[in-house]
This record gives sequence, structure tokens and C-alpha cells, in this order.
Amino acid sequence: MFISLEHLGKDFRKKPRALDDLTLDLPSGMIGLVGPNGAGKTTLMRILCGIAAPTRGRVLADGHDLSDARTRRALKRTLGYLPQDIEPYPNLTPLEFLEYMGVLKGMDDARERRRQAGELLERVGLSDVSRRRIGGFSGGMRRRVGIAQALMGDPRLLVVDEPTAGLDPEERMRFRALLASLGGERTVILSTHILDDVAQTCPYVCVLRGGRLCYDGAVAGLVNAARGRTWVTPPLPAPPAGAVVANAAATPEGTRYRVVADVPPAGAQPAEPTLEDGYLALVAR
Repeated sequence: MFISLEHLGKDFRKKPRALDDLTLDLPSGMIGLVGPNGAGKTTLMRILCGIAAPTRGRVLADGHDLSDARTRRALKRTLGYLPQDIEPYPNLTPLEFLEYMGVLKGMDDARERRRQAGELLERVGLSDVSRRRIGGFSGGMRRRVGIAQALMGDPRLLVVDEPTAGLDPEERMRFRALLASLGGERTVILSTHILDDVAQTCPYVCVLRGGRLCYDGAVAGLVNAARGRTWVTPPLPAPPAGAVVANAAATPEGTRYRVVADVPPAGAQPAEPTLEDGYLALVAR
């Protein structure tokens, strides 16, 4: 699915502008969506899912305007959405919950719903607990139920919000592997604060700040935003003034700071930038 945003804007009463003249094309495949708190990521995802309407501009899905009610209904039949705070019904089993979500997505064939639910539970590693109540599941298991429900109906557009937040390292790696396998002809939008998730799964990334687009393109291009601006200081008693601190390492002589700055701090040595350095360079500007 090809998504196009044209001069998109969203205002809320008595709040800063959430989205401001956002123009962007989102191709098929895995797309990372990153930015600080309040950047407009959640608002954008709600608009893409047809939950909220923009104040200005428009969203086109394969050339069809989402302001049209028929287009929104059609989109929701091919949409998968995993919100950050999903809480599957605790009294249902994963199999029952997925079948219920299939009904909401317009899957009228009961046998097809059951078949697809079983396949998805196997894919996310929950087939052996498919008949246990969700209320007894760990946080990681509930997130796996969440991604399975998002995939019901084989959606062409999949929107996932902070899917690895709060997960242990093993569960996070499992989710990364699963997400990386979902691209292809499908458009997958991954919103996260964990830049390593983007580095491991997304060839394409968008950066929002204050409702505006800072960057969209290849992950390697985001790294280049900090090239020639990344430094490691000698041991210091405090962070250097005027620099954005990316990391700090304590030593017996003091703390070495990895910083992003246009002018190197006194005695600092240049460093090869990382994805995090490039992100900080853009957001700081």
C-alpha cells in the first residue's frame, strides 16, 4: 500500500499544533517513525488509522482520499493496528480473542477466522497456550497476542506503536525478528523510542519534531546527519557546555562524554557517528 500525506495539519484546542504542514510519501516495507515525546507520532498514527481526522491537508491510500467515509471503511478492512497500551480481554483465550477481532474486521467465514487465528498464534509462539485465559499471561505474551490480532485479515497497512516497550531482551529480539518478516508488499509503520529497533528492522525512517518532518529517507542518511559533528571528550568533571550528550562513560580520571556539536569541545576526538548520534543531531537543531 502506498500512503501519501499532503500538507497534513492537526490542531487541538489550547494545545500546541500536533502536526504542521506534513508532506510525505510512505512506500511499502518497514518504516521507522521516531521523535521525542510530543512530536506528533501518535496523532499521525491515529489519522492514518482513520481514528482521527486532520484539521488541514489530506491522506491518500493508494490514491484514495481518507476524508471519504467509503475509503475509511475499506482501509479498516485492510488495516492492522497495535496500540502501545493494548489490553486483550483477560477472560478470553488468545484463540477466542483473535476470532472476535476477525469478526470486527469483517471476516464473515468462521472457518477462515479459526484457521487464520491458529496460524497467527503459531507464528507468534503462542499455539501451546491458545486455550489459556489471557488474564494469566505475562506482558510479553500479551504483546504477542496484540501483534497477532493486528495481523488478522492479512492487512496491507500495519501500524505498531512501541511494540517492544517494557519487554525483556529475549522478547524484544523475538519481536524484532517477527516485525522484520512482515514487510514486502505490506506497509509497516513502526513508532518507537528505541532506535536500535529501527536499526535492526527498518531500512527507511522518518523523524518528527514539534509536528514537523525533520528527516525521511534511508537509515544510513540519518547517521550522516551527525558526521563530522560527533566527538568523544577527554575525562571531564561535567558535560561540556553547548553540546548534546549522547553517552557517558565513567573513568577514574573523570567522565568521558560522547557528544554531538558543531564545534568540538577542548581536547575532544572525532568519532564515527551512530544512528542515535544522527537522531540527536536532527532533534537538537
